[in-house]
Amino acid sequence: MTVTISERGATLRSWRAPDRYGRMADVVHAGADGASVVAPPALWQGRHAGGGVALQLKVPGGAADLRASYRLDDDGCLTIAYDVQARLPTLVELQTHPSFNLNGGIAGIGDHMLQIDADYYVEVDAGGNPIGVAAVGGTPFDFRQPAPIGARLRWPDGQISQAGGFDHCFYVGNHFSGGQGPLREVARVFDPGSGRRLQMCTTEAALQFCAAGSTGAGPWRHDGFCLEANARPELVNAAWPRLVLHPGQAYRQTTAYRLSLQA
Repeated sequence: MTVTISERGATLRSWRAPDRYGRMADVVHAGADGASVVAPPALWQGRHAGGGVALQLKVPGGAADLRASYRLDDDGCLTIAYDVQARLPTLVELQTHPSFNLNGGIAGIGDHMLQIDADYYVEVDAGGNPIGVAAVGGTPFDFRQPAPIGARLRWPDGQISQAGGFDHCFYVGNHFSGGQGPLREVARVFDPGSGRRLQMCTTEAALQFCAAGSTGAGPWRHDGFCLEANARPELVNAAWPRLVLHPGQAYRQTTAYRLSLQA
């Protein structure tokens, strides 16, 4: 396995790994234009450190110093850690947003089997703003048992139709906790065609799952999925203390993706 990290946005740009037959492919889906970051992102300063890559960014105005690290171990686990030290009151919510396709892009993600350990998800309005919390039971958002992403994209559901697919937050772990917890596994995806399996762990209380349907604009819309750890989205509007970092306080977050093979 090899991973490539860009200093522009401290971004995971590629992750090459073998399938069950030993064929190598990049499981990070960049989109039709080959760009996996939104321009113009910030340019971090990176260096090799501790068997991985360490990156640092000074926020303009000196409000805070941001640090990120990527480390790939021998078991195929890529650990991403964030650390922020504030000098001024700062609203902080860092996220990693790689888009994956476990078959390497030779086909869509419809056959990918997804499982998310969540009993609740956040409903959104037409602008993507959170409007309420709903139970996943009896809805296309119930991934407590593995289910194919493609079949769920075709469910006749107002939230799916409105978003053109999935772009929703799931409460993982302690469902209504706004804070961080221990690093724990919260989701997993398996591609039967390649045999690749992706497991996700996080310290965060919520998980954003993104996968657009084939009816959306652009040929790549249904070719990748995102599992993005974050705080509960409605906490920004509520000015939740968890997201406001005061001088001398530290913000830390860890997300880990483990890529392996399954029969």
